[in-house]
Amino acid sequence: MQSLEYVCAATGERIGFEGPLYGETLTGLRARVWDYSLASRGMTGITRKAREATVTVKIHDSPATLDLLRRLADADMASGNPGTLVADGEWEAKAWITKSEPQSITPTMVETQLTIVLADGVWRRPTMTHFTPRYDSGTADLDYPYDYPRDFAGMALGAEIVNDTSIPQPVKLTIFGPCAQPYVIIGNNRYEVDVTVPSGSRLEIDGTGDVRTVTMVSGTGLVTNCFAQAVRGSGKDSGRYVFQPLAPGTQPISWPGGFQFDLTVCEERSEPPWT
Repeated sequence: MQSLEYVCAATGERIGFEGPLYGETLTGLRARVWDYSLASRGMTGITRKAREATVTVKIHDSPATLDLLRRLADADMASGNPGTLVADGEWEAKAWITKSEPQSITPTMVETQLTIVLADGVWRRPTMTHFTPRYDSGTADLDYPYDYPRDFAGMALGAEIVNDTSIPQPVKLTIFGPCAQPYVIIGNNRYEVDVTVPSGSRLEIDGTGDVRTVTMVSGTGLVTNCFAQAVRGSGKDSGRYVFQPLAPGTQPISWPGGFQFDLTVCEERSEPPWT
């Protein structure tokens, strides 16, 4: 981790740990922590939960920087919404700065210990890939004598996505209209929502957060909840689960022709990058 900054959720302002705060190695944030319960012959409830970490920072421009730190931390604490720690410009963790306890004070520097609560104990790095239909060369469009809003074609083939980690990773799909009853097949799972997406609108299927959502966003910004129309099969690993995480390895992708979509894979890890 070469750089770290805190982004206030309430105001959008930022403060860096390479200046005006100086956090050196920030060892308290580098722990790898899983939560679990011991059973008679193993473990249950394996997950990553909110956790506290402490880091010591030095502040040379004391009054102005301390006031900025207090203002940003208090704004997010008062709103109840966590800010975001951003490591190396790409890894993000939702967090609150809950305490600042001075350790030493001189005329030129204040050293203080910060208590940081990582909201879900996870650092995330989203990577987005845009997909444009490429049709099976052996299938031509079927042009009907009536003016349907779209012609009919085979599947768009030849695409793939790689998860080069060792565990499944959550994904977000953004499907751009016009299309009806859109679905995307990734590996052995079909992601499908029983809606019509008008031209200029987009359908967002987001399985990357603690609360999973399916929303339609119109060209004017109107947001409609489409969770009830999402196909969820019998749950995870059923083959028709709209929030199925991406399995490790290389996965083939296919979908009906006529629409484009973005696939965002959100890599998760317990600690920020070391390098």
